[in-house]
Amino acid sequence: MADIENLHFHDTRHEAITRLANNVDVLDLARIVGHKDLSMLMVYYNKSTSDIAKKLE
Repeated sequence: MADIENLHFHDTRHEAITRLANNVDVLDLARIVGHKDLSMLMVYYNKSTSDIAKKLE
């Protein structure tokens, strides 16, 4: 096992959801991870304003 202290399941979940957010729409992401409340999903969805602006181009 990796010798990483204080690594929890929640940390890996955050990383996975953040990576998925780069490839799918936020509503699709909510379905994938099972969130019914988008405010809870926003904890994981860490898009920068510049990333969002690029999608509008």
